[in-house]
Amino acid sequence: MNGAYWLVETLQRRGVEYVFALCGNGLKPFLDACVDLQMPVIDVRNEQSAAYMADTWGRMTKRLGVVAVSAGPGHTNALTGVANAFWDGGPMLLISGCATTDTRGMGHFQELDQVGMVAPICKYARFVDCVDVLEHEFTNALGASFAGRPGPVHLTIPSNVFSAQMPDSAAARLQGAPPTISHVNPQAAGDSDLICDTVEQLHNAEKPVIIVGNGAFYADAGDALAQFANLTHIPIFSNMWSRGCIEKPLDAYVGTTFGGETNGAFASLAEVDLALVLGTEVDYRLGYGRPPVFSESTRFIRVDVDSNELSKTIEPEIGIVGDPRSVLEKMNDAGKSRQWNHQAWLAKVCHSRETLLAKWATRGREDVTPLASIRICREIQPFLDQDVTFLLDGGNIGRWAHMTLWNRHPAHWFTCGTSGIVGWGVPGAVAAKLARPEKPVLLLSGDGSAGFTITEIETALRFNTPYVAVVAHDSAWGIEADSRSPERRMGTVFGEIRFDRVAEALGGRGVYIEHPDQLRPAIERGLAADTVTFIHVPTELGGIGYLDGQYMEQE
Repeated sequence: MNGAYWLVETLQRRGVEYVFALCGNGLKPFLDACVDLQMPVIDVRNEQSAAYMADTWGRMTKRLGVVAVSAGPGHTNALTGVANAFWDGGPMLLISGCATTDTRGMGHFQELDQVGMVAPICKYARFVDCVDVLEHEFTNALGASFAGRPGPVHLTIPSNVFSAQMPDSAAARLQGAPPTISHVNPQAAGDSDLICDTVEQLHNAEKPVIIVGNGAFYADAGDALAQFANLTHIPIFSNMWSRGCIEKPLDAYVGTTFGGETNGAFASLAEVDLALVLGTEVDYRLGYGRPPVFSESTRFIRVDVDSNELSKTIEPEIGIVGDPRSVLEKMNDAGKSRQWNHQAWLAKVCHSRETLLAKWATRGREDVTPLASIRICREIQPFLDQDVTFLLDGGNIGRWAHMTLWNRHPAHWFTCGTSGIVGWGVPGAVAAKLARPEKPVLLLSGDGSAGFTITEIETALRFNTPYVAVVAHDSAWGIEADSRSPERRMGTVFGEIRFDRVAEALGGRGVYIEHPDQLRPAIERGLAADTVTFIHVPTELGGIGYLDGQYMEQE
């Protein structure tokens, strides 16, 4: 058994279902092992796409997403997807090939310090210089990926290490080990006294809020959160672009964080006297916990399974090392005996959100093309009441979607993550369909985003992962163009790509929207079809920086 066969069989026994890959220098022995051991390989047309797929798979399933690429440019192309997993705490393993070790340092083909390049965005990164340490390095990498806050890890494995014979002891341990499934399932109950103190402080607070993020998703905290919300009536935000755990509409849920015109309730954070932060960062999305988003006097309580996260950015009044579900379950027990009186505060926060929605209520009602972005989101809204996997990729269309569609935030809705990256959606839809194969997939994307990786339509067709993409086409990087006056838009506008025709040329199905009433039936037909459907929607270049057709200067 050589190193490649040992690694592939180990991945299989660890529950890995797919490898997302692009062939090339140093990777042939690994791909040969995948063929012989029947490990499914989803091969793509760009390594960035492979990394986006592995990132999407890991963050959706809570299991290890594996991406395998070649040396040099293959490795560098994959780094954006790895960074995405790093920012959002997604379990991922990047396997990069390279030429043999005997010519290392002599300028061999595509020689690069791959480990040094990726290490800052990985929890563990190593160059495997001989087959004798492959088992050790893989075990360490896997453990690091799932320890505490999950994240990406990396191994550069030269082709001669892949081809070398594994030590007999390692092969024997593999055969004797029971199969295990690698997934995120934190089990840390939290300090009971601190939890009781948290409940006491929330009860006594005049204007508390709860902010949840990826940690709540990974801990399966949705049911416990809903129970606590119904008990306390404390307003709940989900941190924008985080994984969601609010499966059904909650009266206490007021939308995602982030300011401006995205969520009117966000301005209420300036009045908050106590914020309970569950499994998420206090970063730019929350104004770093400082004025003007929060007041100087706002107190914070933080809960995270990783103790290193508790004091980042701000020092909390209470820091609880524990997974959000376990902590919330204890909080529910402690809070049942109390009378909670936060309904008036919740009503005020909800009113702020509704006031913003009312401001835009008349926009996009006309039956004209190009469509307003908000009209596109309204046409999509009914499909989100069905059990579809919903993906959102894009800047300008993303703002409208966050404003109008987020009355809940379930686990099967997916965005780029904290990075704010665009262009992941077309390949990400493939991984999303693989993760939930029995459910239809609906992608809402901007035209700039969809243009990054459009050839992966062919990949989706090749692996029978049908989905529907609604492409809002405004011929611009809309969120950037929208922040500029018309005479200063150089570098933010471009020409038209007929995504419907591109999809047809690649073997899929294309639809061009000529009237707003065509969009909803087109989505319905696409979701029922067994192919990839791209719906090209001409979209007006007039985003949140516009009101009644007039440009408004943005700060």
